[in-house]
Amino acid sequence: MSVTSAKMKLASATRELRIKWEQASESWNDSASRAFEKNHVDQFESQVRSSLKAMDTISEVMSAVRRDCQDD
Repeated sequence: MSVTSAKMKLASATRELRIKWEQASESWNDSASRAFEKNHVDQFESQVRSSLKAMDTISEVMSAVRRDCQDD
């Protein structure tokens, strides 16, 4: 699997998680659900954003390596 396709899958799964969480929070809306969102859902999304940025960097490095290897 390429970095680009893995990034797309991760982004898609994260969007799906957010949709499912919004649906769940329609019926579970109390202090426990807000704490869960803050401590787990929001933290997870933050980590995913960092991962997506890192995947961009990895993709750029891999492209540079491929170009460098083709020049030889």
